[in-house]
Amino acid sequence: MNKSQRKQIKAVICVAGIVLLFITAGILILQGGKQEKEKREPVVEVLHNTYICEATDGMLTVFDKESRVLPVQADCQGISETDWTGGVLAGQIADLTITDGVVTNIILKREEKISGKVLSVIPDVSIELEEYGTLPFADDVAYYVLYGQLRRGSTQDIRIGYSFADFVMENGRICAVLLTRDETMEYIRVQIKSSDYAGSSHESVTLSCDTDFCVRYEPDGTETEEVHTAGESITFTKDSPYFDGQRNRVFVIPKALTGKISLLSVNRSQGTPSYRGTMELLLTEEGIIVINEVLLEEYLYAVVPSEMPAGYPLEALKAQAVCARTYAYSHMLNPGLPQIGAHLDDSTAFQVYNNIVEQNTTTTAVRETAGQMLYADGNLIDTFYYSTSCGFGTDERVWNPGADSKSAFLMAQSISRDVMEGGQSYYTAEGMQSEDVFAQFIREIQESDFEKEEPWYRWTYAVENMDEEKMLAVLQSRYAANHDRILTLEKGEFISAPVEKLGTVKKIAVIKRNAGGVAEELLIEGTEATYKVVTELNIRYVLCDGMTQAKRNDGSIVDMKTLLPSAFFIITPVQEGENMIGYEICGGGFGHGAGMSQNGAKCMAEAGYTAQQILEFFYKGSSVQKVE
Repeated sequence: MNKSQRKQIKAVICVAGIVLLFITAGILILQGGKQEKEKREPVVEVLHNTYICEATDGMLTVFDKESRVLPVQADCQGISETDWTGGVLAGQIADLTITDGVVTNIILKREEKISGKVLSVIPDVSIELEEYGTLPFADDVAYYVLYGQLRRGSTQDIRIGYSFADFVMENGRICAVLLTRDETMEYIRVQIKSSDYAGSSHESVTLSCDTDFCVRYEPDGTETEEVHTAGESITFTKDSPYFDGQRNRVFVIPKALTGKISLLSVNRSQGTPSYRGTMELLLTEEGIIVINEVLLEEYLYAVVPSEMPAGYPLEALKAQAVCARTYAYSHMLNPGLPQIGAHLDDSTAFQVYNNIVEQNTTTTAVRETAGQMLYADGNLIDTFYYSTSCGFGTDERVWNPGADSKSAFLMAQSISRDVMEGGQSYYTAEGMQSEDVFAQFIREIQESDFEKEEPWYRWTYAVENMDEEKMLAVLQSRYAANHDRILTLEKGEFISAPVEKLGTVKKIAVIKRNAGGVAEELLIEGTEATYKVVTELNIRYVLCDGMTQAKRNDGSIVDMKTLLPSAFFIITPVQEGENMIGYEICGGGFGHGAGMSQNGAKCMAEAGYTAQQILEFFYKGSSVQKVE
């Protein structure tokens, strides 16, 4: 073997060694990968209270936060062959265990599914059903809206006073809510406040009915009906035996559909009020809550005359009826008092109900607009309204200063014949934010303004001797109600801080106006502290001393106990040296100024405009639609 052959053999051996090394490494890598795969923990996911949409051919379509299609392991635990073939899985609530993307365990929650009329809701805490009492929600309760496009919902989707949902129970708690439909609602639930709207609860309730009636209650868990004759009166107190049972609600139901229940223990402007529909009495720690369940249309019979004088033109009353219906139905969809089971109450906190007896003209307006509501972009709009304009209205930022305007249908605009007929006003909404421009406007009578003859169109308010202690007390009370709307000047910045002192007032001035001219920010400079008062409501409170009277456009004098008529005003200080001793206010309008002016609607109707034209003027871009 020569030298050349030996080199060739060495080269072959070297190559073979390298190849063997790669093969060995590959084997080791494969073995390591196999061992790693054997060691890897499976990926396990658990879905609680999931809605099963469909079950077929070993596959589940489920909806949790989104729709998912999942294969089911052949020996999946928790279900039987009958479950698959019987089609019972669809529509069920279940806990699913998913291992490496495959359903390996299903816990169906089908033992107890109940339904009933919803009487009250404490969001995500508990719900009260007429037939079952109060039931708690599970911590992981899931809400599913099954009508329209399937989606996750919330307690906001539960309709108080209706049985539009199924409730899935687990260990005595509601683990899922299936919202099955969202039909047009006919009945509204109204909390009736005590005499003169003084409080939310009643120490005692005395009532009678103009027809025979029954009292339904549940002593010892057994439903009992007690029949009473027309004209008979009953008194309920906290200690009444009607509340001795497990349930804390008593129902008073007239035998005739047209029967009316009189609340003898309640006083209103009309005297003793009578109510259509039924009454519920709810016993609470504070007292007895009274709820009137009544047809929406019949509720409006008693709202419209309480909110607008029955002597106004029919077209104005019809506009008011549509506004009131829209407002009420919005609260039926989003209840204002869900914890007691009421959509709203009967006071100015919502809209006044049954303070004035039903009138033929207002009832006619309700009937001629039956079912009509205001919509924009497919949704109900906020139909705010107020008494009288100064000739200009503002937008929804009157309640939320500094925010962007979000309601295209609530516009700051001139409420005048010129604008109603498609023309333009000399004054613009933006221009009225200037102090000089607004001062010129408010000192004049605008001939084209619809309400120029109305008493509240212009008014004056002259405080001769300012009471700084009273002003300080009002500032403190408003701070307690709105911490972020009464601001204190500290180190050059206005901050939210407790109101403690004021001293002698040196200056009061409007420092910012919203569109349309309404005062948005008021500066009060004292010798001991300086404050900025934000929002028209707070400004009206702070500048009203409770003693000075307002002089109206027609020369009449009116007491102002707590609020100025509006925040559409200019203020002129009365000085004594460097200090203010009083102030004179020249203002216009009555109310917040956003939405429909009721006296504006009256004047428009007198000028021949229809309810629809009036509504389309005040709520731009909206349309009247009838809901059957």
